[in-house]
Amino acid sequence: MNAAIVEQLAIRRYTDIPFPPYRFIPGQHPHPTAHPDGHSYHPPGEPEPEATNHAPDAWRQSEEYLFGVDLYNHGYWWEAHESWEALWQLTDKKGVQGKFLQGLIQTGAAHLKFLLNHPRGFDRLRSSSRAYLDFVLEHGGKAVFMGLDVNDFNARVDAYYERLALGDDHAPDHYPYIELNNA
Repeated sequence: MNAAIVEQLAIRRYTDIPFPPYRFIPGQHPHPTAHPDGHSYHPPGEPEPEATNHAPDAWRQSEEYLFGVDLYNHGYWWEAHESWEALWQLTDKKGVQGKFLQGLIQTGAAHLKFLLNHPRGFDRLRSSSRAYLDFVLEHGGKAVFMGLDVNDFNARVDAYYERLALGDDHAPDHYPYIELNNA
């Protein structure tokens, strides 16, 4: 998989928030928050944007969550991680919502490790992300959490990486997009 692949990702958006000017890939771009040329850099002393946590059933009102979904779906995996982590920091990390967000964070990070050809990091993140999402299925009371059918998402992530492991090329129609149920 190469960096051009992320240019092919496309699915409907859940927010109108503009994407950053680049997808952060370590070693290829300035670090978004640590480098003065980073797309999300805040000079020392300037306040960081604050996240607002919403209850899981109010996920439609969470711009940070929905923007994280947009970022993930369009290959901005590091940025999706940051958006979701801002919410995760506000949750009970041992609770279902905390585990759900951690699962999404690590799924995005696994994609980035795969892109960077770091198989050990990918394997570790994919395994832990799956464990977090399985926790949601076991303790969340339903298969759909914060609009996401977790069983379906896990199956699509597994199928995507199985195809790549067998030597298939990335295809946008096989990518495990996060598709939220608006019901």
